Amino acid sequence: MTQSELKGEVRLKAAIIDRLFDRAHIDDDAVLISEMTVANWSRRADVVLANGSLWAFEVKSELDSLSRLPGQLDTFTANFEKVCVVCAPRFETGARALLPEGVGLWVADEDGSLRERVRPRYTRLTKTAAVGLMKANELRALLSCNGFTGVADLPRSGLVELAMQLPASDLASAARDAVKRRHRSRHDAFVKHREDQGTVGSMWMLRREERSRGTYLPPATLTAPAAANVAIPKGHPLLVQAPGGPVLRRLVSA
Repeated sequence: MTQSELKGEVRLKAAIIDRLFDRAHIDDDAVLISEMTVANWSRRADVVLANGSLWAFEVKSELDSLSRLPGQLDTFTANFEKVCVVCAPRFETGARALLPEGVGLWVADEDGSLRERVRPRYTRLTKTAAVGLMKANELRALLSCNGFTGVADLPRSGLVELAMQLPASDLASAARDAVKRRHRSRHDAFVKHREDQGTVGSMWMLRREERSRGTYLPPATLTAPAAANVAIPKGHPLLVQAPGGPVLRRLVSA
């Protein structure tokens, strides 16, 4: 790792993660993601925390500029529930002037810690955004669990059309769960490595793997978290086998 990297994006990303751990935003259910793509792979959020909400952080280090920030924030506010800009001190005034309402601002101190200048505000994820965060196989599993049939061979457009019939809160929850499941293995490996090597020394564990721009390769050891035990009678008429275990099917009106 070069000295410029330590002073730049890697150092700020590590400071974000340290603050999230220190403020107890990361529990056993939370997942950290680095360079998460959204909006048909047109943008990448530098750091994302998926816990009770999807929280995106856009980093502006000493080596960056603010030229792309307005477009980045337009995309991130449409695709995440909380958004925060994290910047080097020299960008504080410029970044503050570009912040849309509800977007937070953290600024680095000389000692490397972060100070909150503007608190981010939670915004409910729209149906379109939630569906856009899920892959086709994740949409199929969601629809099957909610009583839809004949979804196995549907194209993504057909899956999206059906998914939009579900409540926005259900779609947001499903999107968060899908993101967590997809990135859980890498997050767990990072947290374990961080205990011995520290945050900066473990940042490489969160790096995305890709063959080409816009192509994501999930870790080979990815496994879904175990489903919680619930007392559902085996003979219940709405019982279906979902990817995470048995659930009760939602009744969908014609």
